[in-house]
Amino acid sequence: MILECRHCGAPLDVKPDAALTKCRYCDTTSERRLLRTVSAETPRDFRPPPQWLPPPQFPAPSNQALAYHEETLRANTRANWIALLVGVSCAAALVLGVSIAMSLRAPGSSKKGGPVTTVLPGKTPQELAAVRIDQTRENLAKALSGSPMGSMLVVSVSHPRYQSISFMYDDKEPAFPHSFTLVQRSGATPDPKGIEALGSRLHGGLVDGSWNWAGLVAVNTDAKTGLVSASVLGGRVGGTSAQAKAQLVAVWKLVLHAVFGAGSGPTAEEARWIGAPYPFAALETIDLTTTVDKAAATLTQKFPGAALSTFIELGVTVAVDHPLLWNAELSYPNEKGGTLRIVALRGTKAFPARREALVGCLEGKLGKAKVEDRDYLAKKRDYDFTVGKLWLRIGENDARVHWFPGRLNAPDWKRVVGALGACR
Repeated sequence: MILECRHCGAPLDVKPDAALTKCRYCDTTSERRLLRTVSAETPRDFRPPPQWLPPPQFPAPSNQALAYHEETLRANTRANWIALLVGVSCAAALVLGVSIAMSLRAPGSSKKGGPVTTVLPGKTPQELAAVRIDQTRENLAKALSGSPMGSMLVVSVSHPRYQSISFMYDDKEPAFPHSFTLVQRSGATPDPKGIEALGSRLHGGLVDGSWNWAGLVAVNTDAKTGLVSASVLGGRVGGTSAQAKAQLVAVWKLVLHAVFGAGSGPTAEEARWIGAPYPFAALETIDLTTTVDKAAATLTQKFPGAALSTFIELGVTVAVDHPLLWNAELSYPNEKGGTLRIVALRGTKAFPARREALVGCLEGKLGKAKVEDRDYLAKKRDYDFTVGKLWLRIGENDARVHWFPGRLNAPDWKRVVGALGACR
């Protein structure tokens, strides 16, 4: 039977009568009865993935690939020696068969000296790009000739660097997968150009191999193992199933185009669902009189793809095109008639190093900033600008705009947005 590791989420081939089982990826030992059953019987063609990237919902780090490893056999009895020899023989036969069948149309030499070509089994990147990913496990398995195993679907890939793609489904949203992982072939060399291309297409770029859009979409890469994974969280963190499906389609097209050069990538409209930025000046057109009751509908119509959060207050996150600021988080108080109260402009990777230059530029447009020492000895300070009835604070990693209570003022807001837009 196939169970799911409670620490890293990997599929474990376990005997039904086993009381304990140890994960061959993260080495976590668990009681069998406490693990979720993926498949009551182990499929005949089941092969443990050589590497596993834990999905973000599990405790194991989701940006660190885990390698599959066998337990060491203590061959101190005749029975153990026999089992070991039989296992080695079977493994050798399997490796030989796989090595012959899974060579990519690469030139070689035949006995007559002429070139020979063999073909890797599985779907080519172009075939992957031609299939809709927003399908149930059964339908996607049929479309891609994949092997379903409980909540997971494994699809072989005809590519010299990647051997398979694993799709994970959530019982709460079974209509489409909520994550997918590209698994690199054993011995293959990671492709830094592919990872670089992927990062360049993600607004804000990869940070230490990871990227996240408003807590709804995540992409993780591993430069050592070459693994690439993406996940959508949907309704579990405030989003909707329809939103998650649109985000899945967009990130799937983006990954295929960046890593494999397959397909045409997401359209401009699809890319909005995964944080494609709006012109920074578009923030000037926000209607400050909109109340919390109408803010979600009004802003998502104005900025399709904007992310919503209802944790304590209503939060609306809009991606913006600015070298130092990568999104604007608009906060509305959870109260009758509540209007926009705070706008947090999150900094990009370049923000900390260029913060002083940004402050100097803003002083030329908004007047002298007031310095607030948060930690004098550590030389950590913030810069405050008072602009009419608004207050702009430049922190270490972001910029925040506050309104004095009950004093919304569109001209002051446009002045602040104009100054920030001009200071790059």
